[in-house]
Amino acid sequence: MTLPSIIGKYQKKVTVERLKKAYTVISQAVAMSIKDHEEVEYWDFELSAQEFMDTYLSPHFQKIASEEVSSNTNKYSKTYVLPDGTTFYGWMAKNPAPENHDVTTFYQINIDINGKQNPNQLGRDIFVFYLFPMKNRVFNGGLGNIAKNVPRAGLYPDGYGYNRETLKNDSWRGCNIDPNGQAASGTSLSYSARAFCTALIMYDGWKIADDYNW
Repeated sequence: MTLPSIIGKYQKKVTVERLKKAYTVISQAVAMSIKDHEEVEYWDFELSAQEFMDTYLSPHFQKIASEEVSSNTNKYSKTYVLPDGTTFYGWMAKNPAPENHDVTTFYQINIDINGKQNPNQLGRDIFVFYLFPMKNRVFNGGLGNIAKNVPRAGLYPDGYGYNRETLKNDSWRGCNIDPNGQAASGTSLSYSARAFCTALIMYDGWKIADDYNW
């Protein structure tokens, strides 16, 4: 085994470990908040990003995560830093074309497993989850569908409900898609390509498989 392959294997292992740990922290916060505030479908999705975080999530991980103030407090919550350097923050995502979709607002949580370090790319060190306010056949964030057949309100990875082939090759968000490319409409894929890597890792049993576009 060559040195680059050894390094790559280690990097993949660390990526999955940190991603799973951050997901566990957030999912446990959701579970505890449900006990305090009823099911997620009754949460107030009209709150600002920070108000939502302060009301439902941050009280349940304050003891293990430090805080950093966001550079855009009108849009994003504070950034929360775990002891291993993983960071995450939330924002209230709104579909820019609400006339085309039933559900237009949901809470997006971005996880970066190495904080401010590079490469800052979806599928490498950045991974996306959502808190959906209800069950729905399809959720769309404006750059392709982000989940389908969501059975109830709650926490889901970007790409939930899709089969493995779609998670890899969806034209907007697939894990194999080039972030420097463009959609058929001419729209840049820099903010959507590889977003489905989050669900792919979970689909594969919390591991980065050999055919993962690393």
